[in-house]
Amino acid sequence: MPARRIELSRSRSQEVIANTAESLRRGQLVALPTETVYGLAMRPGDANAVAKAQALLGSNRGRPFATYLADASAAEALADVSDPRVGRLCARYWPGPLALWLPSRSGGTIELCVPAHDFTRAVIRAVGEPVWFAPLKVGNEAPLCDPATIEARFGAQLDLLLDAGPTPLGNTATVVRCTGAELEVLHEGILSRAEILATAASTVLFVCTGNTCRSPLAEVLAREVVANALNLSVGRVAARGLRFQSAGTGTMNGVPASEGSMAAAAEVGLDLTSHSSTQLQKDLALKATRIHCLSNSHLLTLLDLVPEVEDRVSLLRPDNEDIADPYGGNLKTYRQARDQIAAAVTSRLPEWLALLPRIAQEPSR
Repeated sequence: MPARRIELSRSRSQEVIANTAESLRRGQLVALPTETVYGLAMRPGDANAVAKAQALLGSNRGRPFATYLADASAAEALADVSDPRVGRLCARYWPGPLALWLPSRSGGTIELCVPAHDFTRAVIRAVGEPVWFAPLKVGNEAPLCDPATIEARFGAQLDLLLDAGPTPLGNTATVVRCTGAELEVLHEGILSRAEILATAASTVLFVCTGNTCRSPLAEVLAREVVANALNLSVGRVAARGLRFQSAGTGTMNGVPASEGSMAAAAEVGLDLTSHSSTQLQKDLALKATRIHCLSNSHLLTLLDLVPEVEDRVSLLRPDNEDIADPYGGNLKTYRQARDQIAAAVTSRLPEWLALLPRIAQEPSR
């Protein structure tokens, strides 16, 4: 018998929500829409429903079912969400196309997601508990996003198909493992790995005038010092939860690093050839966890622009002295600036490592 297909645009939503929730409680298999793809939903732990789902998905089921929540607040009862990286991801992307593997309260791990589809969240809320969920797909094809295709391929095995039309994003959710020292993007869906790591990390921002001499040096030196302290490659620092950026109070976007800074950096094995200047903007400062200015004039300019960040801004040098601008000087002048910045960066290392979750503070073995 083919699945009962209900077009949500033509239905009385509250009645359909209640009936769909009752279908799930009775152990039926329901195809529900999300913002990414359509998924097979079932009541957790219902042995009969799980057996039918596994038969429908066959060899496609390569991992446990994800647990879908109506609200992000429900995650705490099921998983350890104390990692600040997890908190930032949830705050930014839930409800939305992100699934997180987290330490489960009952042991092991659990995959959680809060979809951005209002109807599906309302159904989960009406069920009174989270639901298990798996993308509907055939073989190695992409998960299905169109209800007509789902009906043609799975209709005889489904009990109910909620038709909300083609999904708006048409791409899968990004899946991130958050159970170890480093975040691991298991599947890169509509959210990129770079975006995930940037959102999850604490950001340390360095500010000078042109963002071509001093602050770029501070950025690459800081990344290198942290990588060495954690016994990591530089590329893995962001996955631990630290991100370094730089900006200028009196610059425009897209200017390369000065030749002197590139040369001084190259002498200690660092590369500034890809650097491109960033103009300091209010939103950039507000997103930063720590802001270090290279001189007092930058600090005053920053606080005039964004007074709200006063409690997280300081001069880079712990003795509150300026690091002189080497612009226009010879290589010796740039070396002096580099070495002063390196000393200040090294002295700041303990406070930056303290921004990491405890599990991420230990050096890699």
